[in-house]
Amino acid sequence: MNIACTKEEFKQLLDLVYAGSVMINGMRSKEERVLPYFDMEQKIFAMAEGFQYEHLIAYNEEYKEYMPTETYEEDGINEYIDAYDTKVFWEELVMRLARRDALNYAGDVDQNVSKQKLNEMQMQLEEKYEEEFEENGLMNLKVVKISEE
Repeated sequence: MNIACTKEEFKQLLDLVYAGSVMINGMRSKEERVLPYFDMEQKIFAMAEGFQYEHLIAYNEEYKEYMPTETYEEDGINEYIDAYDTKVFWEELVMRLARRDALNYAGDVDQNVSKQKLNEMQMQLEEKYEEEFEENGLMNLKVVKISEE
């Protein structure tokens, strides 16, 4: 594979490939990897030396694959990934709690709540949860077991 780019552009490509790899294969075991993406990652990582980035990507003899070095992982790309993960965490937490509460409320009040009304309730609850989490983070979040009668 030939890629015509500057050294700086190749570094950006490495960052994109690394971030994509974390998203697609980062939570999978070696046996569960999505191989077309892993193979493409390996092709791009193998080119790192040609762009004088062997200090960022190195071949690991034990695992028989190219891997980011500690230097690369401390280079700043993980800050973008961490920021993304944090944003997704809070958005998902707010949305799921609001949806749960809206569905619970609808079930308590009337089984025939319209989808529009349910969505309106969810949006109002999302605003309340967003305010709460902005002010207090997880400090007031507790798990309460509901006794089954």
